[in-house]
Amino acid sequence: MSFRKSHVIRTRLPGRRERGHWIEGEPGPAKTIQASVQPAKTGDYDLLQANPEGRRVRAAVRIYTSEVLDVAGQDWTNGDRLVWGAGPVAGEYLLVGVAPWQSGVIPHYRYLAVLLAASEQQ
Repeated sequence: MSFRKSHVIRTRLPGRRERGHWIEGEPGPAKTIQASVQPAKTGDYDLLQANPEGRRVRAAVRIYTSEVLDVAGQDWTNGDRLVWGAGPVAGEYLLVGVAPWQSGVIPHYRYLAVLLAASEQQ
């Protein structure tokens, strides 16, 4: 029995700098992965709120999967996005952190993702 379920990940094509400004990559192909998604813990919120960008985090989730996904850069650009229709707040969540858990028993990755504002969603 697995606790993982099918979830949609929206990818992005690589972005670029143009005249000193960041141009976000276009939406890439969506893919379906097997993952366990859970609301983030209080400590995760404390870690995210400390970002120098001053971005407010309304909701965050932890994603457990064996898939390798793209995490947003330091300025939260060009990361993969989880489409989550459950939990406290449904929406698109941008992957902003990863911790590999490759112990040999059940190798997987733990991703941290934050809810995007409606204007930031595809």
